[in-house]
Amino acid sequence: MNSIARPGKSLMLLSLALMLWCIGLTLPISQAQASSYSFDAAPKGTVGVTKPNLTFYFDTDLAFAPSSYSMTLNGQSVPASYDQNKGTFTYTPDNDLAPGNYNVKMSIIYPNYKPIEQSWSFTVAKNAVSRFETPTSEDQSGLAAVNDYRVLYGLPQLQMNERLFAMAKAHAKYLDANKIAQSEKSQESLHDQNPNKTGFFGQSPRERAAFYGYSSKLGEDVAYHAGSIGESVDVLFDAPYHRSPFLSSDAKEVGVAKVGDYTVIEFGFGSSENSPIVVSPADGERYVPTSFDGNEAPDPLRMHTSGVYPVGYPIMAQYSGENVDKIKLLSAELTDNAKQKVDLFANSPDNDDKLTNAVILLPRKPLQADQTYLVKLSLQVTKKDGTTATESKEWNFTTEPLPQLGKTKLHRNASDYLKQAVTVLPIQRKASFGLDDSNYSVDGVSFPMRRTPVIVDGSSYLYIRDLAAALGANVDWDEQQRAAVYTKGTLKVTLHTTKNAYEVNGDLRQTDTPARLVGDNTMVPVRLLAEVLGAKVEYAEATRTVKITY
Repeated sequence: MNSIARPGKSLMLLSLALMLWCIGLTLPISQAQASSYSFDAAPKGTVGVTKPNLTFYFDTDLAFAPSSYSMTLNGQSVPASYDQNKGTFTYTPDNDLAPGNYNVKMSIIYPNYKPIEQSWSFTVAKNAVSRFETPTSEDQSGLAAVNDYRVLYGLPQLQMNERLFAMAKAHAKYLDANKIAQSEKSQESLHDQNPNKTGFFGQSPRERAAFYGYSSKLGEDVAYHAGSIGESVDVLFDAPYHRSPFLSSDAKEVGVAKVGDYTVIEFGFGSSENSPIVVSPADGERYVPTSFDGNEAPDPLRMHTSGVYPVGYPIMAQYSGENVDKIKLLSAELTDNAKQKVDLFANSPDNDDKLTNAVILLPRKPLQADQTYLVKLSLQVTKKDGTTATESKEWNFTTEPLPQLGKTKLHRNASDYLKQAVTVLPIQRKASFGLDDSNYSVDGVSFPMRRTPVIVDGSSYLYIRDLAAALGANVDWDEQQRAAVYTKGTLKVTLHTTKNAYEVNGDLRQTDTPARLVGDNTMVPVRLLAEVLGAKVEYAEATRTVKITY
């Protein structure tokens, strides 16, 4: 089976490095009014690019634009531009800046108010680059994997930003050169750098962003994972805290890079007034994983002392936009095919200090394969103006019959996946076993057989564990009865190997072609499949292929 090896502690804390704001007060000349403002500036410290973005962040409660403003660089006036919606004054040099120290001054004038004047300094490093490294095909495939999830959730695709990519690549090189956090005993963070180690260019994500001249809000995902960059993106998405930036409508651009076993994703954020709630898994998605093994910091179960991994696949609901201040979880419910409630751990801003605009639901146990679940949520949303509203959300999803099927189909073609695998209708699945093949397929995705089919006395037999995997079922061996016990949902089939009989939910039935042991493997005759499993079974003699529709 195409499974991904998951080394211990393969994920670390998602760092959302937002700009820090300094609060000030502007006093009008008349002293009759007061207006508050906040600001920050970038870059500061040492930068590794010769054309850094000079940015002054400015937020005020004044509803009108300044009458004038100016920016100087080492005493020379530069043509800064003002974006009132973002509250930013920006300038990027047309020509390379020479290595050395630079001072920036910003002046903003509102009618009848004292001028606002601030200055800051930065240094262009001796080894600063004027051209950025070009992403490799592997890096581009990582970007494609990120955007596959954006397509799935109806969010704008992200563009590779050259500064974020340079930051991601350099940080991945640092992690690989110093073999950071490669043992469970390691206390090193994948998000911090040590100035005494090779490749250091900034302790925190914010400092590293400034080094490459990137000055917008950002968030960083990092995975230490042995696998392709696409698989590492999947691992990050499956972890709920790390999934958050994937689901944000405020995410605008990204840098994705992999060096060795380290994958780094730098998300760049803009802002939006208000965005609708995004839920994950997607409403109507029919290939959702069943479980989550943990290996994330912070640990989503840290406040649930009775929780043990693996748990069910994490369910999320998240808001974006500047108008949302916080949310409160009022109620949450998950029910299965039989309308039975599934026990949940719930993380919300009330009990999880890493959440403000999202909730995480963790089923206590892995979900059943190929089963449909219904989620019901009730949330109280508090906006920045203090108003509150209650929002209820109800949606369903279906788990995949076997691991990695959904992600394989998603990354083959995200648009087709959205059209075909996200639907209000149940999906009819198709499995195919070639009697002369070493692989079987489910919904067009190939998986290796553990045991090739055999022909005994003119009848074709399939290995029960291959069959169960293809149909999203479980198999146990009953040594006392010498029987394989096949279970899926409410169906329990006992396949005896010592007599011409089988049982369906306790009802004993006779057959001329029972299951049999071939070596130590329980093999099931093809002709028994339809009446036992309730599936449509066809045999194509020309290709010697068994096709099962269920």
